[in-house]
Amino acid sequence: MFVRSRRVRAGVAVAMSVIALTSCGSSAPTHATTAVPRTPVAAHPSAASGPCASVTTTTDIGQVPAACAALWAPYGVTKVPPVNLTDSTPAPPVVTNATKGAATDIDATAWAQASNRGAVWYRWSEANDQPTLLAKLGALSLLPASELQTLGASGTVSQPDCAIFPVREAAFEDSPDGVRYFSSFGQSVKGDAVLVAMFPGPCSVTATTATGQVRTIATYATAGVTFFAGHVVEDPMLGKVWFTDGAGNCQQGAPPPAWCTL
Repeated sequence: MFVRSRRVRAGVAVAMSVIALTSCGSSAPTHATTAVPRTPVAAHPSAASGPCASVTTTTDIGQVPAACAALWAPYGVTKVPPVNLTDSTPAPPVVTNATKGAATDIDATAWAQASNRGAVWYRWSEANDQPTLLAKLGALSLLPASELQTLGASGTVSQPDCAIFPVREAAFEDSPDGVRYFSSFGQSVKGDAVLVAMFPGPCSVTATTATGQVRTIATYATAGVTFFAGHVVEDPMLGKVWFTDGAGNCQQGAPPPAWCTL
């Protein structure tokens, strides 16, 4: 679930380049689709009563209960997030199920929900300089170099809602053409599914250095569409998130035409 700036999600930038995206078009899809209703994103079921229940703000790992620190230590973090972090995850927009029966409407909604939950974790990780969590959300090769460099220098990145939460979304089965598309960028995908997401514009992503200097590292003048190949994983601490192993957009290469009719 990387996100707009992370996963090339939302009108995004890939590691190989930073691209200002535009809308891929607004014509109606010609394939059979089903509109999937919005469904609230539930919090991780073990959060409220687990060892980290008393952690209500981002806290240094050395200052949280020992049992909580033990859960987070394998993730390599120096800070622990508030236990209710993902309670703020917005419901995804109505999801168009364009899998032609390969997945149910419930599946399509679950993918979008997992993507939004992952976006919350992505934003927290970058805002608190916790890059080790990013590998739980997708292939690090898809991250923009500007973000990785900022975090590597003990800086932070600010991801606004417009960069991580889509306003329109569709779910596709990843076809052989889709696998070939991602392979053309050297991306190895499992061929499970693809989320196609439209993110609003204008939108900007900023970075803050360790010395407090703020600069804009990505700007999107208009709405943009991004493709996220991947699958849902259930992490003990993060909950169900979308793991992205391929990403692209309508301005890159020759994607399947249906992906650019959102």
